[in-house]
Amino acid sequence: MRRLLAGLDRLLAASRPGWIGWAQLALVVLGVHLAADRLDDLLLDGLQSTGLAGPDGALQAATWGALVIELAVDLRAATALALTPQPGARAMPRRVRSVEAIVLPLFWAVAALAGAWVVAMAVEDALAPLVPPAARWTGLAVGLLAAWRLGWTGLQRAEAGALDAKRWTSGLVTAPLLLAVTAVLLGSGLPLGGVLR
Repeated sequence: MRRLLAGLDRLLAASRPGWIGWAQLALVVLGVHLAADRLDDLLLDGLQSTGLAGPDGALQAATWGALVIELAVDLRAATALALTPQPGARAMPRRVRSVEAIVLPLFWAVAALAGAWVVAMAVEDALAPLVPPAARWTGLAVGLLAAWRLGWTGLQRAEAGALDAKRWTSGLVTAPLLLAVTAVLLGSGLPLGGVLR
């Protein structure tokens, strides 16, 4: 058994460059999707309160608006990893601190935590019918592992690319979208109610 586990460990270590970036991105995409589920409700409430669109028009606009924001933020997260090919490499900070160097790590940390929470809940839900006493703790353990091995390393990688900016305005265009998703996740996407209240 020990040899089998050691062989599996070597196989995973050797294959890591092929999947680690995708896994880091997938964790953040899960978090962004969690935000989009809440964002379409917020957009719908906003559109209905203005009275500019009827119920059907407001629903369609809110749904499409949330989808466009989700895809744009996912694309920005993908480019953050694609532009930093060395996993865990840290760029040397320049004198000019860009908007992106502040906003991107904040977004990444919150979205990765939300994605890890989704993973933990999925594991708990899958195990609950089979082994109810262990489901919650197993889900928590898997979520923490995902946050550490994928969220933390992805954050380091995205941050390294964001620090290598030539102008302070770098990231100014995408900052509002990243901050909106971050705010939605902090407001209602993460289970922080008991901690913050």
